[in-house]
Amino acid sequence: MNIFKPYTEVIKKALEKDPKYSTKLYSDYEIENYDFSYINELRNELPGLEKLNETFIAMRGNTAVVDNLHKLGHHPDFIHLKNTKDTEKHWIISAFVDVKESTRLHNRFSLATVALITEGIVKASIFAVNYCGGYVHRIQGDGLMVYFGGKNIDKEQATKDALKAFSMISYFVKNDLKELLEAKGIREIYTRTGIDLGHNNQVLWMYSGLGETGEITTCSLHTSLAPKMQSKAASNGIVVGEYIVDQVNNNGRYFKEKTTPIWDFEDGRFYKHYDFDWERYLVDNNLAKQDINGNLILAIAGIENPLLNPTYLKPIAEKSKPYYNFE
Repeated sequence: MNIFKPYTEVIKKALEKDPKYSTKLYSDYEIENYDFSYINELRNELPGLEKLNETFIAMRGNTAVVDNLHKLGHHPDFIHLKNTKDTEKHWIISAFVDVKESTRLHNRFSLATVALITEGIVKASIFAVNYCGGYVHRIQGDGLMVYFGGKNIDKEQATKDALKAFSMISYFVKNDLKELLEAKGIREIYTRTGIDLGHNNQVLWMYSGLGETGEITTCSLHTSLAPKMQSKAASNGIVVGEYIVDQVNNNGRYFKEKTTPIWDFEDGRFYKHYDFDWERYLVDNNLAKQDINGNLILAIAGIENPLLNPTYLKPIAEKSKPYYNFE
């Protein structure tokens, strides 16, 4: 089961019908007056809450459903701070993910198609974050600001959830989305992600804004460092702070320290940041497997991919008798 298939199928249809790409003859004026009514139909095919619940149930193997996706800018554990001057200290994991070079899509496709691609990426990312227990705080174009953690979860579990969610998003863009776009000659699209953890004495929660033009947010060095780490990530890479690394067992297997610290406290201490090997993490934690061609395939919630089934491997293994030991 490809959990991102509902999104990629819609994006694929939009790419195939785009008039700017298919003809390369339309002027801006002609494209503007082209009948894009099919785009609205495709937007309706992108999974809503009902379809997401069906996927949640299929993957989790239970009947639990999401009644409501959390409102942007309102972490439920701190909703009591809304429209008050009160503040509260509590740890949180802050993360930023952005799809880079997506503006190049405008050179190949019409505005309506680019908007649908962006919407598909955002919805797929929101799905991954919610599936893993996170809270989307803000949408910025085709990127997200996200919190993981709260008052009823420990730091180690929240860290695992955050790494899982952004590994899934990285997989989606590097594999599923890349395959669609490369077929149309687009090779530059990729994600960059930054994740950091601030402890209780390092994070101040508050309501920031005026009236309804505001959000429940955090003031923290480590919330500010997350986007800086994002800017240090490689294509489809994830960079994390050392407080994240501290929460992961066998962390030397997944994290490679960057050559220079990301922050100087100016008191003799420096804060380190690390490249995160999310592909190895997915495989080691039974979240992904390799198929017979060595390609990485998501295997969320223990769903078996047919390419990994011994029934399919048997004809291949029989050709190499010394290694054939299914029976």
